[in-house]
Amino acid sequence: MSLSALVGDGSLVVCVGPGGVGKTTVSAALGLAAARAGRKTLVLTIDPARRLADALGLDGLDDAIRRVPLERLGVDVGGGSLWAAMVDTGASYDALIERIAPDEDTKRRILANRVYRAVSRSLARSHAYVAMERLYDAMENGGYDLVVLDTPPARNALDILDAPGHLASFLDGRIVNWFIPELDKPRGLGARLVAKGGQVAKGLLGRVTGQTLLDEIIEFLTVFVTMREGFIARAQRVDELLRARDTAFLLVSSASPSSADDAAWLRDDLLRRHVPVHAVIFNQSFVPVVPDEPHQLRLQLDDADVDARVRALAPELPTTEALLETAHGMRALRKAAAADNQRFQRIVDGLVAELPAGCHRVRAPRLDEEVRDLPGLARLADLLLAGEQPG
Repeated sequence: MSLSALVGDGSLVVCVGPGGVGKTTVSAALGLAAARAGRKTLVLTIDPARRLADALGLDGLDDAIRRVPLERLGVDVGGGSLWAAMVDTGASYDALIERIAPDEDTKRRILANRVYRAVSRSLARSHAYVAMERLYDAMENGGYDLVVLDTPPARNALDILDAPGHLASFLDGRIVNWFIPELDKPRGLGARLVAKGGQVAKGLLGRVTGQTLLDEIIEFLTVFVTMREGFIARAQRVDELLRARDTAFLLVSSASPSSADDAAWLRDDLLRRHVPVHAVIFNQSFVPVVPDEPHQLRLQLDDADVDARVRALAPELPTTEALLETAHGMRALRKAAAADNQRFQRIVDGLVAELPAGCHRVRAPRLDEEVRDLPGLARLADLLLAGEQPG
């Protein structure tokens, strides 16, 4: 499926890639392209960047979904709209508990629990779990035509693929049942030994942490697992969404060697998971070279030809030497740009060589300046769609 088709017809686009390659900006540009195509689009980022909020014309980005004021900023979107939010781990977990707690008492007990506060804000892969839940809510309840998910940079990007399985395993795991034996009443000698082991573990943990903290751990798990069927069902649904036919994974990289190395690692990991890469976007991957106009100097000539041409056009003028210096400088820049482009192309070829047929390639040029506003995003969106090459 082409990039144009993805933004026009897809339901979920997941952007993964190394840090520092403009992945978040590319995600926003694709969201804007979809909005301009008349679609209600959400850009959900796990990789916060203040510049993104500025480019979208927003005071800031947080867990609250905000509408981007495209009309006020002069971007024509027809009937489409663009929305944006940033996954804030703590705030997103709190909002999740607000949504799914079965009653006020359960909600109050979880939100006030010290263990919950620590776990929700510092647990390994915590961002992936909450992003999974945030994605579920947006896809199932937000009414969006397209969600563009901007993942964390480099190798953490694929944590979200593992999050549904990890969460389900944890909630169904033996450790939880150790602490809360009534959830899995022992049957038989083996089960009784497991339960006995849980009592020993709790006793040891109580001596290390203190009984008060242990009680809070048990309370947290007790209350939390009352919602585990809902969590597991949601996790399974997110796994289905991430692997659906109308979901596309885009690998975003630059053409620098270090970025390409990280992108290659992500490429291989996606392929190992049997997750298809629909397109590779090489951002800032070539230097635009303006073609010569008829009245301009032919800068591909050698130095002697340039000298002769300049002296023929401007003989005996006070500016002749300055023109010569400028002409040679422009020629040197052109040669340097050509060399850069050749080097970039070798890196591009190496990265896509291991991808299956049908994976599209998108090359966006280096821009004169950073994308700072909506017109800049619109320009980048146009360049991305124009720079696509079929696989």
